[in-house]
Amino acid sequence: MPKGPLSLKKLLKKLKPFGIIPLSRNRGKGSEIILLKPEKKDSLKGPQYPIKNHGKGTEIYIPVINAVLRRFGIEQKDFWD
Repeated sequence: MPKGPLSLKKLLKKLKPFGIIPLSRNRGKGSEIILLKPEKKDSLKGPQYPIKNHGKGTEIYIPVINAVLRRFGIEQKDFWD
């Protein structure tokens, strides 16, 4: 487990192998990005989780990362290794 937060860019990079994608940013206004684990390829259905987005350097803290992992059913040891 890391000692500090991850940048949004690093978090998205680490989630990609688990099939988690960010939804397109043209879904209205706001400073959140929606993470999605599609049920099928090219589907917009499946578990989703909103996460703050103030640029790729936004720091995402450990409790938020843990909530994302729980939402998508990812084991912490698999994610952090």
